[in-house]
Amino acid sequence: MEESEKVNFSDFVKWTPKQREADLATKNYKYILYGGAMGGGKSYWLRWEGIKLLMYYWGKYKLSGVMVGLFCEDYPALKDRHLSKVKFEFPTWLGTYSAQDHNFILSSDYGGGILGFRNLDDVSKYQSSEFAAELVDELTKNDKETFDFLRTRLRWPGIEDTKFLAGTNPGGIGHVWVKNMWIDKKFDDNEQEKDKFAFIQAKAADNPHIAQSYYKSLESLPEGLRKAFLEGDWDLFKGQFFGEWRRNIHVCKPFQIPSDWKKFVCGDYGFAKPAAVYWNAVSPDGVIYIYRELYCIEHTFSDLAKKIIAMTPESEELKYWVFDPSIWSKKGESELSGAEIMQSVYREIMKKSLMLLQGNNDRINGARVFREYLKPYLQEEMITAKLQVFENCMEFIRTVPALVYDATKVEDCDTDGEDHSYDSERYGLMSAPTPAITSDKLKQKLFNERMRRNKERNKSKNKFFRMV
Repeated sequence: MEESEKVNFSDFVKWTPKQREADLATKNYKYILYGGAMGGGKSYWLRWEGIKLLMYYWGKYKLSGVMVGLFCEDYPALKDRHLSKVKFEFPTWLGTYSAQDHNFILSSDYGGGILGFRNLDDVSKYQSSEFAAELVDELTKNDKETFDFLRTRLRWPGIEDTKFLAGTNPGGIGHVWVKNMWIDKKFDDNEQEKDKFAFIQAKAADNPHIAQSYYKSLESLPEGLRKAFLEGDWDLFKGQFFGEWRRNIHVCKPFQIPSDWKKFVCGDYGFAKPAAVYWNAVSPDGVIYIYRELYCIEHTFSDLAKKIIAMTPESEELKYWVFDPSIWSKKGESELSGAEIMQSVYREIMKKSLMLLQGNNDRINGARVFREYLKPYLQEEMITAKLQVFENCMEFIRTVPALVYDATKVEDCDTDGEDHSYDSERYGLMSAPTPAITSDKLKQKLFNERMRRNKERNKSKNKFFRMV
């Protein structure tokens, strides 16, 4: 950004190395997420990056009066994080601040651009607004609809390289959609700018200006909050229903399932909402592996049954299918239930009967059983768990860790969340067959094999994307 260098921008901003990394990323990417933990200097970076973008637009396009918006979820947050800092942080020669409309206007020497401080308590008020760049502090405190709306306001006549920059911690109502787009790179089918997203992780340890006392207070948080706020762990956040979940413990690389392991299918039916189906294998030492996934919408009972059959190799013997109890309901005396339709389709294609079990819908005990399988334990210096998920089962890995507690039913998850994979596997775990009795020698062999796969996974596991 040549113009910013002419005014010796870096001399008075004094980026930390991580802030500099995020600054460099704005040259090549349109949507930048910075932070992912507390204490990384997110708010400071957003303020000064907004100033730098205004200088850049002036230097490149010779446009004055360009508007860049810096947003918080509400006015109190905006006041605490930014407005209280402006008069002390921005030097008077740089520009003037108008308390009436919350705009910082750059001096004409630097283009006269405007950094407007705004809140998102009602985004519809920006229906006619335009911004050359939008900066959002604590993005996960907003729903995806807010982000989608802001993208429609991201435009300025004569400027081609508009920018969307955000800082955030894990957690909040927007945790799942933010994680999907920036961390997991999982986008909606109609997303046209997938290659323009970048995440730069910064933690308190990356900020040399953080007081040691603040750092120690983060270290003293309960484990779940400490991992989320200090370490930037996106699989752990406040209110998480399954705090036991660890990607490095519960997710494994696919391998050839032995033919003699007991296998079954579990499913949660939906039409407008997703149907979630999982193939499970029970090892002789009682570990359950989720090794195949079907996650789809707008499938009738017969369509779903046909797809399950098509996805199951002929050589693969399944003991049974277990589905949610709702598919046994009938709308009328003469109509077939969903369960009867699926059984009929199976008989027609496979020329034999399907053992279709009605899932146990005891949600409280089901959650307890689920936790028992997720619970990490130490075995010969390796932390492992009785539930392992193949890394290609992406919807399970995406949605189960994102479930949060229900506000009133304190032992259940919030069913307004995306709980289809969880419900499906809950029926599966409640029905799981007893593993075949095996010798201690074979158990040791199975454990050694799991340890070997664990080491391989740790060597090749994905890192957070970082600009260099």
